Amino acid sequence: MNLSPAYLDRVIANLSGVAEVSYRRIFNGVGIYHRGVQFALIINDKLYFRADDQSRTLFLQRGMHAFQPRVAVQVESCFFQLPEDVLNTPAELKHWTRIAVEAAKTGDFCDDETTLETPIRHLRQRA
Repeated sequence: MNLSPAYLDRVIANLSGVAEVSYRRIFNGVGIYHRGVQFALIINDKLYFRADDQSRTLFLQRGMHAFQPRVAVQVESCFFQLPEDVLNTPAELKHWTRIAVEAAKTGDFCDDETTLETPIRHLRQRA
């Protein structure tokens, strides 16, 4: 896994400017949560937002690529890579964060980890 602390800090700082977020390490990356709902992932210093059947088209129209865990295996992912320009533009970031959080809240995902009792770290605790 290639997750730099500087990238994690920048993503959390930018997201914290538009929404209440927390995070924790999962698998080979970091899960990002809004009020206990996982709406994003960071894998290999790339930020991915969750989509559902209704929002998938919006992500594809914006040219966002779906997360592929392995190159050899093509799976239909519900996470799409957020472009750097969106991460650096608060209004755009807020827009896409709302879409991803709504998709995470309404979706029926078997991989949803919001019921785990593992503590979630908050930005305040990271300082």
